[in-house]
Amino acid sequence: VVRMTTWRARFVAGDYPMVCARTGLPADKVVPVEAARRADWPWFLIFVSVFAWLLSWWSIDRDRIWGRLPFARGHVGGVSATWDRERDIVTLHGVHPDFVAACHEHQARPQPSS
Repeated sequence: VVRMTTWRARFVAGDYPMVCARTGLPADKVVPVEAARRADWPWFLIFVSVFAWLLSWWSIDRDRIWGRLPFARGHVGGVSATWDRERDIVTLHGVHPDFVAACHEHQARPQPSS
């Protein structure tokens, strides 16, 4: 499983090359993807009850943002995202190494000046 960290602004804007995030094939569409951040406070409940901890961890105080990732037809899904609000970054889980390489190449190119 490959992970990639990206800035929240890039994730929200969908500023990625048209390479499928899941397969590395040429992408033909951009799909909304949710990045969630769960609260840290429910961890103390694990000592009280595993059930209470699981219930609170899955349902309470969950922040979400939506971003856009490129996918090839028939290969949507299999990629998840988590959001670190304090560092303002999104970590993509399950992305293809070719997608990561294309993103690094895309970011290294000089941007046209306006």
